[in-house]
Amino acid sequence: MHRVGLLEENDAAAYEDFLDQCILCSVQSSLDWRNVIRALGKDEPYFVVAKKGGKIVGVLPLYFLKNRIGNLLTTNAWHTISGLTCFKDDAKDICKSILEYSLALAKSLDCTILSVGTNPFLDYTNYYSEILQPDYVMENFVQYIRVSEIFDEKGNLLHPNYVARTNLSRNLAKAKSQALVISDEQNEENVTQCFKLHEKRMKELGAEPIPKRFFESVLKNLTLRGKGKFLSVRYEDNMVGTCLFLNSRTMMDAYMMSMDSRFAGLGTNFLLTYHMLNCARENNTNVFNWMSSPRKGDGVYKWKEQWGSHEGTFLYLTKILGDISKLQQMDYNELCDAYDFHYLLPFNLLKKPGAKFTTKDELTSFVQSLSHQ
Repeated sequence: MHRVGLLEENDAAAYEDFLDQCILCSVQSSLDWRNVIRALGKDEPYFVVAKKGGKIVGVLPLYFLKNRIGNLLTTNAWHTISGLTCFKDDAKDICKSILEYSLALAKSLDCTILSVGTNPFLDYTNYYSEILQPDYVMENFVQYIRVSEIFDEKGNLLHPNYVARTNLSRNLAKAKSQALVISDEQNEENVTQCFKLHEKRMKELGAEPIPKRFFESVLKNLTLRGKGKFLSVRYEDNMVGTCLFLNSRTMMDAYMMSMDSRFAGLGTNFLLTYHMLNCARENNTNVFNWMSSPRKGDGVYKWKEQWGSHEGTFLYLTKILGDISKLQQMDYNELCDAYDFHYLLPFNLLKKPGAKFTTKDELTSFVQSLSHQ
């Protein structure tokens, strides 16, 4: 039998030891990531753990957002992609115990919605669906690179996209020939400059920038603790590119890659990506995780694909536990303002009676259609 409950602080070391034992586990499941989100002031973390024989065998990080329109318990706060992590032995029973506890927890917190993302790297999706019986499902995706397919044990390039005459190899050679300097200074001044470049680029693309306080919290709770780095690329006196990578023992996550569009021809994103892949190799990291992008087959997707990326699908499952009539009366912008940087449910289905399943591509198309109205 598995004993399930909320993580207690005296189990913190055991929790991190469990994550280190997992073959593929992102830093987004860690307590340091929890501290990043907690410091932002909106969410209260509730980390559900299953134990067997006194040892942790499964975990599900959840975040509680109290909201006058309807309380939310979710795995996906501030772009978190984590899901349930457990050992393969007894996986179904562990998932069942954790998800049933999470459902009861959401009810006890008077939540209108429980929103749970599955783990892109563990194929337990059927267990989630069977136990939660979700009212809405959205299929999402990540792209990732197996580092062993890019480099051999001595660090030599293996993948044909890197060694043959390809768009990737030509742009890498071009970027390496420029007077570009990569910096990994982890201090407030540098991170502020990284934020400003990110903000500028997001506004150019018509996207919402991630707030500066997120950058500050990541610096304090992750990169200064050796769990990743803010990277920047400089050309002469200008910061022309930036990115954040976060690393666990086996996985590296890439966030917020941004470039100064005035210097697009320098190939800063090519240089940054190649640098991160080399860092992953040097750290014996198994997987370089690009995270997601707006839709399959778009420019961002194809750009990542050329690096030898694979695609992994996962689901966002939404369980309705209360009255959502107020949500149904809101437009998209009102909903985003109310639940900023949290996944609630697929808005494109909210006003379609009987509709249950959608994809990220469909949701992206729907959101883009709103901007043209």
